[in-house]
Amino acid sequence: MHNQDNWVGLKCVIMVVPLPHVWKKTTREVQFYLTRLNCDARNLRQVIGLYWGMGNRLHWTLDVTFSEDACGIRTGHAPQNLALLL
Repeated sequence: MHNQDNWVGLKCVIMVVPLPHVWKKTTREVQFYLTRLNCDARNLRQVIGLYWGMGNRLHWTLDVTFSEDACGIRTGHAPQNLALLL
């Protein structure tokens, strides 16, 4: 790895290839994770699942509480300005 001093403590590089089905289409994307955790596939699968589950729950909370998805502010600097206010 380039500049190995920047990667002290790195124990595992993980590549995940989820195959989500959206609107009857299968898409392919590749995700990489870097971790200091031991390379135990079952444990890392659980940790990654918890990470995404937390993000999904947070998104739902923000949408229900602040109606984020219904907000029409999506261009220019408006999204960042609105995020500062919330």
